[in-house]
Order: sequence, then C-alpha cells, then structure tokens
Amino acid sequence: MIEVELKFPVSSLNEIRHQLRLLGAISEGVSVQTDEYFNDPKRNYAKLDLAVRIRQSDEKFWLTFKGPNLDPAAKIRKEIEMPLKDSVAAEQMQGVLAGMGLVSVAKVIKRREEFIGRAELSSVHFCLDEVTEVGGFIELELVVQSQEDVEAAKFQLVALADQLGLSGSTRISYLEMLLKARESTSAVPPTGPRENQKE
Repeated sequence: MIEVELKFPVSSLNEIRHQLRLLGAISEGVSVQTDEYFNDPKRNYAKLDLAVRIRQSDEKFWLTFKGPNLDPAAKIRKEIEMPLKDSVAAEQMQGVLAGMGLVSVAKVIKRREEFIGRAELSSVHFCLDEVTEVGGFIELELVVQSQEDVEAAKFQLVALADQLGLSGSTRISYLEMLLKARESTSAVPPTGPRENQKE
C-alpha cells in the first residue's frame, strides 16, 4: 500500500479539533504512542530516506518499514506494517533487528487523537498529535493501493487542508524534529568573558 500524507504544525489542537467536528469527523479515541526508530550505521537510513520502527500504542505493537518519499511536496511512501503479538514479540523483534546490525536511534513519544471522516471523507484519517519535545501537529492521511491513485488522493488532501485553513505543511519526520531539537538544546553557548582572544 502507499501512504499519502500531509502534515501541518498547529498552534491550537483544540481549534483544529473543533474544525474536524464541524466537518463531521468522529473521534476514534486517544492513545499514547511510542515509536522506536532503528538505523543501519553502515547504510544510514536517514540518507536513504528509509524508516524502520517498532510502535507501541497502549498495549499493541507493530513493526513498520517505510520506503523513500515519492513526492517533493507531500509525504507519499510505500509502507509495510506487521502487527506484533505482544511486548514479548516486540522484544524478540528488537533482538532480530540488533542481530541484523541495526541500532536504536531514538524514541518518539506522542499523544494521538485519531478522527475518521464521514460520507465522502470516510477513507480519510485525521491525527492530532502532541509530540513530546516537538509540539502540536495534524496529519491528514489516505492509503491507496497503487501509484495511479496517488494524485487523486493528494488533490483531496490539499482541498481538505484549504478547507481547514491549514498552511505550512512539512515533510520532516517527528524523528528528525526531535533529534534537531535535542541537538539545539545540547549546544549550550559559552558564558562569561572570553579570554586570550584577539579582536
């Protein structure tokens, strides 16, 4: 399957939640998700634009692989997702990935409220995300079966974003945002007078 996604930073999740309800979207509940991402140091998945993660959502677990982005504006990627039976199976999968030489990069933790559209929007998923150390976002997502369906899905999501008054879409992953945020906070500027420096 191919995931077609638009993601926007938002200053008020409550305001966007209200807009979704005006559209007739129905909340499917709130979960806390922990996504642990893995990298092959020899290949560098970031440069290859690949993603391998194990997601825990409450007491459910999945292994996910995402291929390279196929679009310069939206996030359009091939995705393979496999459910893992329980926490024991998730730990075993971590062992498999480690045995293949993959290392854990970071864990992205977010509070996610998922909405599903109604009528002609019944195939659209909306996710309101509050990402620890990063901020608030909304994701608009459609899953299609073939490349031929991508443009129509993208057009539908762009129209929805306009209807919701969204702007400033980003293709940057939560993992990239988190690593950048941590990098900036760890770069502490020097304090006090500078000594032995020539003007």
